[in-house]
Amino acid sequence: MTMRERHLRNAGLVVADDVIVAAYPASGAALLGNVLRELGHTFVDPHVDEIGPDGLPHAPADEKTRHYRSRTTGPSTAVPGARRFFKNHLSPEYFTDIAPETVVLLVRDPRDALHSSYRFFQGFAPTLLSYLAIDDVSFPEFLDGKGEVGEPPITVDGWVDFHRAWLDAADRAPRSAVVRFEELKTRPADAMTRLLRTLGLDADEQSVARAVERSSFAAMRAREQEVAGENAPMIMRRGQVDEWREWFGRDALSDRFRVPHLVETAARLGYRIN
Repeated sequence: MTMRERHLRNAGLVVADDVIVAAYPASGAALLGNVLRELGHTFVDPHVDEIGPDGLPHAPADEKTRHYRSRTTGPSTAVPGARRFFKNHLSPEYFTDIAPETVVLLVRDPRDALHSSYRFFQGFAPTLLSYLAIDDVSFPEFLDGKGEVGEPPITVDGWVDFHRAWLDAADRAPRSAVVRFEELKTRPADAMTRLLRTLGLDADEQSVARAVERSSFAAMRAREQEVAGENAPMIMRRGQVDEWREWFGRDALSDRFRVPHLVETAARLGYRIN
């Protein structure tokens, strides 16, 4: 079973009580998921988890995907009142049968999300993601859709369509929240406390602080290196805020991000592109 097939299968198991975390690739789901697990909630990565009859995520049967899962998924212990959070890259049309009651939209500056996605896919295409062929694809070619990457399309239009659709879905949901990657990195305890309270969940200050500390880049990178080895490509990268400043300028590449529909959608989420 490929990762996309597993994602589609798991999406069919989502129930109305689940919290759907709509996150474009490379928007910080690994970080958010680790904090939630540390707090005792269930966080399903639909690409690598197998949801069992107990409703909990389990390691998949194939060794390659199981190894990938072990690099990013630490142990967790459910607590009273815990919720099941479902990471999702699919559009809302895949969930019309269940009318999700709670939607969390995890967002990141599109310049960083798209560039980070490119780096991730290049790093793992030769091994885990064998259905991709982007070893020699440049970033501009990647933005043009060269190399199949599944749902959602890793393009400027794909970013726009995904977020517009989920903003509309969040407006229809009884309860919703928007979490910005940048706040998770710079003010993680505040961002998590606000999210938990919005969802009506316990937000004990000490518990949140401890979960955030155990989910730092240093802690998660150290755990991954212990599993994968020092020289393996890392899933957990530095993920700094405003990394786009390292390559964004005034040229044909950056002009791709100044198109009106992207500028308008990014502004709705608090990002200024000029």
